[in-house]
Amino acid sequence: MNQPPISAPDDQARLNAVLREGERVLWQGKGGSCPAVPPAGLLARFFGRKAQAATATMLYAITARRVLALPPQGEPQEWFLMLGLVQAVNEQPDGSGDIVFDYEEAAGQKVPRGLIGIPQVVQVRNLLNDAIDAAYNASPWSV
Repeated sequence: MNQPPISAPDDQARLNAVLREGERVLWQGKGGSCPAVPPAGLLARFFGRKAQAATATMLYAITARRVLALPPQGEPQEWFLMLGLVQAVNEQPDGSGDIVFDYEEAAGQKVPRGLIGIPQVVQVRNLLNDAIDAAYNASPWSV
């Protein structure tokens, strides 16, 4: 699957900042959304903007060792490639969806964590499964 490179220089710089020396990106993309800082202050009120949270996309990458989730602001999340990493795959009719690794509690609800709202979820899942198999087979503990 050919994934076009991330076009925004800021996004590419964010990704490069968390990659380790020699780490190769197998897939990168955007998806999901996370709350961003709502507009506030005199100018926001002047232009009639409501104080609602805007949304910004999450930047994702799969390498030969781990999966990265880079929010527009805040700390990145990472999951190491291992058997049993993928807990669920939720595909939408348009082919987009979620690859869920785990859940966290937020406001009394279970919120999925992983690759959320990505396009071509089945193809990305297949690539991820191949990467997990390769990482497992390369492990000195594999039998």
